[in-house]
Amino acid sequence: MEKSEKKVRTSKKNFVIALALLLMTNILMGAILMSLSKATLREQINQRMLDVVNTASFQLDGDDLRDLKAEDKGTEKYDDALKILSAFQQNIELKYIYGIRDDGDGTFSFTIDPDVIDPGEFGSDIESTPALINAANGNADVDTVAHTDRWGRFYSAYSPVFDSNGKVTGIVAVDFDADWYDAKINSHMAVATILTLIALLVGIFVSYMIMTENKRRFRKTMESIEELENETQKLDDMIMQSSIKKLDFMPDSNSGILRTLASGQIGGSEIKHEYDELHMSIEAVYKKLSKYVRYIDSELYTDNISGASNKAAYRKRIKRLGEEIEAGIAGFAIAFYDINEMKKVYTIYGYEVGDRMMYECSRLLMGVFGKVNVYHITGDEFIVIVEGKTESEFEASLEKFEKDLRKYNSEQTNENKITVSKGTVIFDPEKYADYRTAFVEAKMGCDNERNEYYERKSLLRDMHLD
Repeated sequence: MEKSEKKVRTSKKNFVIALALLLMTNILMGAILMSLSKATLREQINQRMLDVVNTASFQLDGDDLRDLKAEDKGTEKYDDALKILSAFQQNIELKYIYGIRDDGDGTFSFTIDPDVIDPGEFGSDIESTPALINAANGNADVDTVAHTDRWGRFYSAYSPVFDSNGKVTGIVAVDFDADWYDAKINSHMAVATILTLIALLVGIFVSYMIMTENKRRFRKTMESIEELENETQKLDDMIMQSSIKKLDFMPDSNSGILRTLASGQIGGSEIKHEYDELHMSIEAVYKKLSKYVRYIDSELYTDNISGASNKAAYRKRIKRLGEEIEAGIAGFAIAFYDINEMKKVYTIYGYEVGDRMMYECSRLLMGVFGKVNVYHITGDEFIVIVEGKTESEFEASLEKFEKDLRKYNSEQTNENKITVSKGTVIFDPEKYADYRTAFVEAKMGCDNERNEYYERKSLLRDMHLD
């Protein structure tokens, strides 16, 4: 019985270890999911801030800003800049937008501030941040930490304004309320926490049920083994009594077998503990880890509108292609697709029809080229990157997509029909120095085809009117 009790204690210890591993895995994966979700959301918000400030800076005239003074208030160049910044102040979800000048000695000062309640005075000093200094050097940037001034607590984005000579003559700053920013960043924390707790509870419940069932089966097995030992004890005695005189005269091989049978052991083997059950628990953890990894990959690398690979996946791909180009082993082709008349579709039929067309076009592309090779980066444009195919195979894939698109359109009403323009390039290391050069040519080909499409349509419309 001591042997049995030891095995039971070992069984409990093994399953406590398995339970601890499962709980630790759930906690770790919950922390990873929350961290990744927070990082992704922060990147999206920062990108939105940069989009706003870059758009504003692009619309300003750097030549006018170069010599702008407080005395210029009321002049055409001052009012034009003020009007542009005021439009952003009034129509975009931001706190403040204003102009900044690099005074050249490591300090910065206000220029134009469209705020009507409490504007920054032209020429007054403004607090310097690493992002602002980076913008002064010609690079748009976003504050990584909030800063506080007399107007409040903010996260700011900065974008340089260039003159006709390419020199930075001013900076546009956009302030976003820090409380709003932090609330956005933490908006998914509650959901992630609830999901983690649910996973923990499910893990505890499943582990408890497995351990309970295993203990029951283990005890039943031990009872059977004890019954078997009791029933075979007489046989052991009989073997010993009948063979004790013969053992010393038998060959060593037979003697060893007989002594083993008599001692109640079978070939030196011992009864196993619940290592198989422990293995099953670890295997279940592994499957759960694989499932979480597949989920993270989907949120991070899949576009939520089209279902194609997203910008993050595209950046990762072109980084690898750049390395292969430098190593002289690159071989790929690019197809740049643009859905025609999407602006008209959104205007007349609404965003639901437009988004459906985006999805269907993506589905057709992925059906031919595969999801990992189709990227939706922005707007109504798709980029296809194909590797490991000959030129004829690439052309055949392009024709296959055109055929599938014609078949799809034949089954649709007019508002759901899709037309696309495309440009293609097969990478040639002697012609293209890097990926971007090849990409630009593919895009130019698409632009030319799109222009021809609209010219043909305009001509047909004019002929119809005549």
